[in-house]
Amino acid sequence: MVRFHLFGAVLCLTGAALADPTRPKNDYNITINYELGMHCTGFDFSYCCILPPYNSIQSQVIKTAKAPFERPQLLAADPNDPAVLVDGEKRFKLAYGHVDNTYSEGAKLYYWTVPYDVNGDGKYGPDENVANAYWTHLYVYQGLKGENPKKTSKDSEKRRVGIEIPVPMDNGPAGAAVPSPMKGGYLHYSGKEGTIVFTKSPVLENVPIVLTNPGIWEALGLPLTPFLDSTVTKNPLTIVESDIRPYQEAWVRLVDAETGEPVLDSQTGKPIEFRGTNPIDVPNCSNCHANENANGDKYLLYKREFAFWKGLGASDYIASLKATAISILQIHDAKHGTNFTAKYDPESRAITNRLGRDPVLCQKCHADNVIAVLQSKGVTEALIGQKVQGDPIIPPLSQAIHYAHQKVRPLPDRQGRTGTCAGCHPAHRQDGSLDGYPITADGRNFYAEGDNRDSKGGCFAGRDVHSNPDKDRDGVETPEHLNAIGKWLQANVSQIGNGKNGKGLWCTNCHNQLARELYQRDHLTHAFRQEGETLRNRSLAEIAKAIGVSESELIAKYLDPKVVLDAQGHDTPGKSGILLTWAKERLVPDLAVIALAGEKPQLTRDEDGDVSVTVLSADPKANLSALPLPAGTTGAAAVSYDSATHGRDYWLSAGEPHCADCHAPPFVEGQGGVAFPINQPGKYSVMRYSKGHAGLACQACHESIHGLYPVTARVDTTTYRQAPQYNPDGSHGPLKCAACHYTNAKGVPLIAENLTWEGKKIAEDFDAAVAWMHASAPDLGGRNPQ
Repeated sequence: MVRFHLFGAVLCLTGAALADPTRPKNDYNITINYELGMHCTGFDFSYCCILPPYNSIQSQVIKTAKAPFERPQLLAADPNDPAVLVDGEKRFKLAYGHVDNTYSEGAKLYYWTVPYDVNGDGKYGPDENVANAYWTHLYVYQGLKGENPKKTSKDSEKRRVGIEIPVPMDNGPAGAAVPSPMKGGYLHYSGKEGTIVFTKSPVLENVPIVLTNPGIWEALGLPLTPFLDSTVTKNPLTIVESDIRPYQEAWVRLVDAETGEPVLDSQTGKPIEFRGTNPIDVPNCSNCHANENANGDKYLLYKREFAFWKGLGASDYIASLKATAISILQIHDAKHGTNFTAKYDPESRAITNRLGRDPVLCQKCHADNVIAVLQSKGVTEALIGQKVQGDPIIPPLSQAIHYAHQKVRPLPDRQGRTGTCAGCHPAHRQDGSLDGYPITADGRNFYAEGDNRDSKGGCFAGRDVHSNPDKDRDGVETPEHLNAIGKWLQANVSQIGNGKNGKGLWCTNCHNQLARELYQRDHLTHAFRQEGETLRNRSLAEIAKAIGVSESELIAKYLDPKVVLDAQGHDTPGKSGILLTWAKERLVPDLAVIALAGEKPQLTRDEDGDVSVTVLSADPKANLSALPLPAGTTGAAAVSYDSATHGRDYWLSAGEPHCADCHAPPFVEGQGGVAFPINQPGKYSVMRYSKGHAGLACQACHESIHGLYPVTARVDTTTYRQAPQYNPDGSHGPLKCAACHYTNAKGVPLIAENLTWEGKKIAEDFDAAVAWMHASAPDLGGRNPQ
């Protein structure tokens, strides 16, 4: 018996399924996450494009503790080679890829093969295609760390992505500067500054866009599609909707820097390789635009387009996507005076360009912060190509699309919550089933007589910890730590975690105007401890009073906004809190403090005559009287995001939900700063740019937003398998201390047993240990700890 027991103990040390739950199971942990909750893209850009493909792999590498009181180490790169990871004298690289998804262009994607006259000379030269046309607003001067040796903003010095730096096929748009191929690539380290490109705003040259925070290993902007190699070996025209696999599985492998051979884990003898989620899905535009729902009996070109592709043997799905593009363009022409379909020939037999013009790229006219297009064209400029004084600015893409669709097609469920979120946004399932799909083939809410949260799949619904009824039984062992807002939502909407078997939150419980109201009033000195000015620690009554509404209105329009139907079945402006989120007249938080000359912004001009305002502080609530003023400056003032980007605050920290909206400190994000203007000092950063314990990205332990651990096993099977790779006990929740540390039986690191939280030792209290760990994180705005 003894000998058998000892043999079993050896198995416990070497077998992954029998790992010791109080010590790391891996020599190294390689985290894998992505920068957005669910990437949404088309895959045929022959006619138009709302969003291009752009998926990144982001990783951090932790050398785990090898002895009870040893500290884990966060590993960085060779200063002279950002592709080489250094561990003492050892030199490694991080190979990456996707399981059964090694290429995109051709059978899965029409992007590089779609011509586009990038330089506008009327001809198609080398590299003139949609893939290069999409990114010409981004530029660098030297490298991708914000280098600008000549301190210039002269246009002739700029190296533009897609022009001077063409994007190779099946690569991310960083192109030759930092190769990010779909196959055969190595992660690059973002270093002390992060990965930075520039763009131009209406009032500022050289706006830095931090694509990746400092201290992250990355593969940037991969043109990933939701199609596996093994399922699209056929004619791409025969792709069907059930071929879509939204939760793509990325892998990162530690290899020898010289030989490329896999490095073996000393405990298992297996290659050190981790798998993680890289989500990508296709929106549901065709459910309305390929039938009478959006077109009625007025817009009929879609029928001709559908028939053409069906005649070539296309599946109904592919023919519908083609028809949808023509529908969208024809309706846009009719409502906004554009001429996108003026040369469209329904009798044409061409299969490469039936539109008679280059594809329509929405961001060529509409500002869109999500891809760093900060300038919209004027209405007249867009229609006739001529700039006119006082020309009204075209609204940002996010506002234009969301407001119009929410107003006309609110699709409420029985509770009154809009169904357009899951109806329009990606909602495909990993098993390919369309059973219970949230929007019907003719554009109706499948759950109109039920509850949207009963959806069987989607980028959020039924997926992550906020909508996972099993979260407390499958990975979360600590309380929610909620503030007044969170407590109200848990009691009245979510009902997960309070013993009522609830269904969780809905999209509009987070994406609403309240997030902006709270953000505007923050002026934090320490984010994790929530020190400084904030409304987040107040009661609902106090929050309502501070933002100028009644408590009942706060609940009805901000906490749980519902559709308010009018006689035509539309959502009602002025009454709907959902529409308030996208309304033109609403609060837009402040961006920065700028210098004034008289009562107007102080302007400078560069060598090309382009103007820039003088930014005095990235902290919009900085003490104006304490700011040093440049010569010729008469004062200073805070200005809103509306003053700096035609994209307004959409997709930036100011316009997005935050953990701190509902959770009490220290279970909140850190401050922004490094990624200004995406986030700001004195304000909570968006989670994707936030760092916590020991410089780890919040996403390293929790995964990325919309897919936070623990996810439901039935929806996101890829992420469900991810956390157990790190947690020695095989749990599916956030990474536990034992993933990197030796711990006691309570899961508390041995090196921390004598520490205290709120007056008590944390040695016997895992929840207190987790709280201490969050509260003691360095609040550095995204910088690397020293």
